[in-house]
Amino acid sequence: MSARCADCLNEAIERCEVTGVPLCAEHLWYADDGRRVSERVARQLMSQGKVVYAPQVYLDQLGRAAVLPRLPTAPPPRITRQRNGNDIIALLACISGIFSMATCFGIGIAICAPPLPLVPLLLGSVGLAGARNATKPDQARLFSWIGIVGGAGFVVLVLLAVIGSLAFGVTTLIPMVPMPRPTPTPFAGP
Repeated sequence: MSARCADCLNEAIERCEVTGVPLCAEHLWYADDGRRVSERVARQLMSQGKVVYAPQVYLDQLGRAAVLPRLPTAPPPRITRQRNGNDIIALLACISGIFSMATCFGIGIAICAPPLPLVPLLLGSVGLAGARNATKPDQARLFSWIGIVGGAGFVVLVLLAVIGSLAFGVTTLIPMVPMPRPTPTPFAGP
């Protein structure tokens, strides 16, 4: 029959002749007229005054050597969790933090724009605040901290440069390149 009993994990050997539910030998009741029924139907028949035999009567006839067939249990469902918004924000903070460090400290200093380091700083802060609700909280915290460090590093360096320039009396961060002075050309006189 290869169906599971409606009342337990055993393999069903019969179906209730009234309701059609699959039943194993431990849950199969017998009416006096020969019908095989479920416990619910057997109780209804008993309330009507009809004779019904419990499953144990049949199992006692089989003896203790009878082993009820069991179907294999189904493996537990594999739960795969999708990334949520908190994971994505932390990942974006990490990527923008690394990009900010690469462009503002090294290979791309020419394309470093002033608001660029603030993006990973902001995303990292938001990602860190929501890390406890992320699918992988530890990974979200790490990515958020990378973003914060990437953004804050540039901001700290700029602040140190401004403070240093004020302390040493430099009014601009980039010194003026001395331009050669034009030499006056003599006039040819009369």
